[in-house]
Amino acid sequence: MAFCKLFTVLVLIHNGGGLLGAEVRSSIIGGEDALQGVWPWMVHLNISADGIKKYRCGGTILNSQLVLTSASCWDRHPKPNPSRSMAWVGSQDLAKGATRYMGLAFHMSHPNYKAYDGGSVNDLGLVKLKKKLVFSESKLVAPVKLPSPNDIFDETSECWITGWGAVGNGVPLPAPETLQQLRIPILPQSVCKAKYPHLTSDQLCAGDLAGGKDACKGDYGGPLVCRTARGFVQVGIMSYGSPDGCGLPDRPGVYTRVSSYMDYINSYINLTEEASAEV
Repeated sequence: MAFCKLFTVLVLIHNGGGLLGAEVRSSIIGGEDALQGVWPWMVHLNISADGIKKYRCGGTILNSQLVLTSASCWDRHPKPNPSRSMAWVGSQDLAKGATRYMGLAFHMSHPNYKAYDGGSVNDLGLVKLKKKLVFSESKLVAPVKLPSPNDIFDETSECWITGWGAVGNGVPLPAPETLQQLRIPILPQSVCKAKYPHLTSDQLCAGDLAGGKDACKGDYGGPLVCRTARGFVQVGIMSYGSPDGCGLPDRPGVYTRVSSYMDYINSYINLTEEASAEV
């Protein structure tokens, strides 16, 4: 019980900051239907302030209790209410539902998250589920792997984004709303910095500079994963792109660099696992 109380206190402290009203600008353009079970860590977040008006974001399963997503996904007005929101896990076609529907206990944003005109920094958030996930042998639902200190990712890496967002500017994903996947390259940091001068070393860019391949509205908070000898690991979190639209030439997507936040992420993974061990 001591760890549960400590976790709640830390959440209240970290949730004190952040700006409301940031516009969600993210989803997949140029993608293709994913096969069932290929991306078992994917989470569809159905977010609402009142249980009536809803919007979607992406996320990834960290362990049986935590989902990794973006802070900006929850930086809206009116303020989203976790008790009115839901996490769908094991989803493929949203029209056909999910393997499980999970209630949310709370959301917390990184304490140094900040939104500014056209972007954000430290755009990382955690969602705690009300009940624990049970991982089965079918592996349709499984946690994502995280980067190790020795992992190096660049323009030669095989990287993918996934989500249920828009397939064009103002064009929603058509029924049955099948999970989309898209292979995109990581861009050199110097190229990214030239496109987005406010970019920090804790962010990276990915996409096709020719345009037509990008994340868009509704994929926000979802993962950028890259292949390693250990399998796919999550390298980035979809954060923002051009305020003029998705998939535009010379305007790649910006992602939170997961490796920069491993101490923060692991501290909460360990906290939830220690709390579970006490029960």
